[in-house]
Amino acid sequence: MSKSVSIAYMVTFLTIIFGFAIASSFSPEKDISAIENRTLGKLPDLSFEAVTTPRFFEDMNQYFNDQVVFRNEMVSIYQKQQNSSLFNSMLFENLLRDKTQYKPGDGTIVNDSRIVSNLVLINSKWILPVPDKVVHTSAIDEATAKLKDAVAFAEAQKTESFFVFNPSRTISLMHLYPPYLQTDAYDRSRDYFLSKLDKNINVVDVRSKFDTFTNAELEDLYLETDHHWNIKGAFLAYQEMIRQLSDKSAHFKGEPMSLSEIRVSTFANGSFDGSYNRQSNFAIDTQKADRTMIYEPEVPFTFQKFEVINGDGSQTIRDFSDFYGYKRGQNPVSYGTFFGGDRRKITYENPKAGNQLNVLLLKDSFMNPITPYLAQSFNRLTVYDNRYYPEFSLKKILSSEHYDILIIALHDDNLYSQNYVFEKKDGK
Repeated sequence: MSKSVSIAYMVTFLTIIFGFAIASSFSPEKDISAIENRTLGKLPDLSFEAVTTPRFFEDMNQYFNDQVVFRNEMVSIYQKQQNSSLFNSMLFENLLRDKTQYKPGDGTIVNDSRIVSNLVLINSKWILPVPDKVVHTSAIDEATAKLKDAVAFAEAQKTESFFVFNPSRTISLMHLYPPYLQTDAYDRSRDYFLSKLDKNINVVDVRSKFDTFTNAELEDLYLETDHHWNIKGAFLAYQEMIRQLSDKSAHFKGEPMSLSEIRVSTFANGSFDGSYNRQSNFAIDTQKADRTMIYEPEVPFTFQKFEVINGDGSQTIRDFSDFYGYKRGQNPVSYGTFFGGDRRKITYENPKAGNQLNVLLLKDSFMNPITPYLAQSFNRLTVYDNRYYPEFSLKKILSSEHYDILIIALHDDNLYSQNYVFEKKDGK
């Protein structure tokens, strides 16, 4: 290689490296990556104390990786390459899979599977996370200790307490994964979690109902490109939840709404924005994804009082019809737009419930479709998502007024998240 060619290579290389660095330094700092559904790294503290720690260089490396110019475009190109037939990482595994032993109840016959951005795409229809094969016992120990403390305090306040375990999508749809990705770690994690709870904690285990369904029936209860269930799965869970609460509670006796009280239709036209589809750069056509069901009560829900507090503390919605349900012509739609999204606080008052029960619900996003249905059974239902409440204190809430019942409802893949931080200090 001649000297002039070598110089040209070096100049080109340095131009690219320093060009990206200079362009990135002038580019506005980005907070989140929508296609990866995560918060991007921030410039770390440049103090002397920080610079002398190994963590500083890890954070700085993450910052440059996350804030480099054209990052989203490069991630998008990489995702498209991963999703192409030519680079299908599971091509041979798909060809060799035995498809002769399937029965109708076994569910989807997998003809195509591939991994894109740590997500598993099945038959250009389903998107699942690459499963975790570790039982995180120490994290579960911390979460269950906080849960036991919260329940003990509630009981001391003469508040009847229940812990509701909802069936997560990952466990219910494990049969869709290629055999080498399938794991029982989620079941073992769930069992370990339950084993750490005191026997006097009232557990409402909705999975006991879902375990009676076939694989094919379970597939009909979850969204295809999003990490949540659909309204059919949520409604079945609501019915089972009310039945078990009624059986176990000293205060509440009641029956859930029946499907005969619901007008059922299908989301046929428009784009569905699934959380996993967004993370995979919309590997599945949003015009075909999740032609899911729509449930609308034959008699529309009405509440004497309805209040929504957003994550930032603002109050922008005062009408239930603006908050929940499908609006004709709305496009695109998502799990959040169907069911109100994650909010800091929601209050329902329903004198038609036929009792004077004051109920407090702490929940994750799996409960979003269910809360207005639960509100049909109680005079007052106050809902908190403590992830969006920077100064959340369950003890202060329980001490401020009397609640007859406390319900903590989380899905059974949510075993050690921020939902278990019942007492926050200094907004953390």
